[in-house]
Amino acid sequence: MESNPVHLVSAPHDCHSCGGLAGSAIEISAGQGGWGAPIETGEVSGNLRWAWALTLGLGGLDWIWADHAGLVFVGWLRPTSVLVFLLLVGFLYGYSGRNRRLSDAGNYAALWVAFSASGAVFTYLCATFAMPLRDTDFIAIDAVFGFHWLTWARFVEAHRVLQVPLLIAYFTFLPQIVGSILFFAHTEQTARNLEMIWIAMLSLIVTTIISAILPAVGPYVHFYGRQTDDIAVLMSLRAHGAQRFVISGLLGIITLPSFHTVLAMVFIYVHRPPSRSFIPIAILNGLMLIAIPSEGHHYLIDMISGGFIATGCIAIVRASMGKQRIAPMVASASTVRDAVRG
Repeated sequence: MESNPVHLVSAPHDCHSCGGLAGSAIEISAGQGGWGAPIETGEVSGNLRWAWALTLGLGGLDWIWADHAGLVFVGWLRPTSVLVFLLLVGFLYGYSGRNRRLSDAGNYAALWVAFSASGAVFTYLCATFAMPLRDTDFIAIDAVFGFHWLTWARFVEAHRVLQVPLLIAYFTFLPQIVGSILFFAHTEQTARNLEMIWIAMLSLIVTTIISAILPAVGPYVHFYGRQTDDIAVLMSLRAHGAQRFVISGLLGIITLPSFHTVLAMVFIYVHRPPSRSFIPIAILNGLMLIAIPSEGHHYLIDMISGGFIATGCIAIVRASMGKQRIAPMVASASTVRDAVRG
């Protein structure tokens, strides 16, 4: 792909002289498709509003359920301050038209912050169902596939040259979220940001519900008998006692399905060609997938189920957005002028 793409971005909503281009964000690339972003219609902002509606709805459910379950979540000042700042960045730069890239980055980062908080609380609430632990069943299923967690974990631990890069890759999920938001905003691939947040939102909800039905402590605790911080929280929630949690200190307590697997597949998908980031992202998340059993303390069946969830949610989002997106186009400067004049 060639550099120096030529962009025609966001005709004002009140610009009737621009005809059908009003309210749209269009990327026209001189050469071969630029960054590969699709022409985005006004439906993108509509889908973003629906994402906020889902986030607020889940937050409302969390509030009612937490009050009923006797769970208290405190420490909202910091995340709320971050959320307000990001929303202001998104609104001010979008409303003024000064910098659409910063506006997109602020809007999507704010949505990630809000949904991450409501989603994390949702995982804690679902754990209070206290269904029977299924570790023995998961170990048996892994054995059918010829996978033995203890053998694999000991192998990785004995080879530091393998363990170190796997450990690093495993903990890149948060930097990858932030980096992806900024990359897609900077390259004006708003639809990719929209895909990423929607797939993650749907996947987390499905993952959480399944984890409530099929809970487990994970292979590390099962085989070694050493309770980790996250599993200590899980067991406390299962005991149905009144609990108080700091929102910024919530831990990942889901074993099956593996949400790390979901995220790895989502990152690879949203950075798919013609995005220039595809190859490094694919390599990094390939390492993350290899790291999940040993570094994330997951059974193989956790990853398999996570893979099915990611695939299903990708298909749902792809189908729902397919009708609202136009394929990338290549045009000359005269085509751009004709389109604007029409």
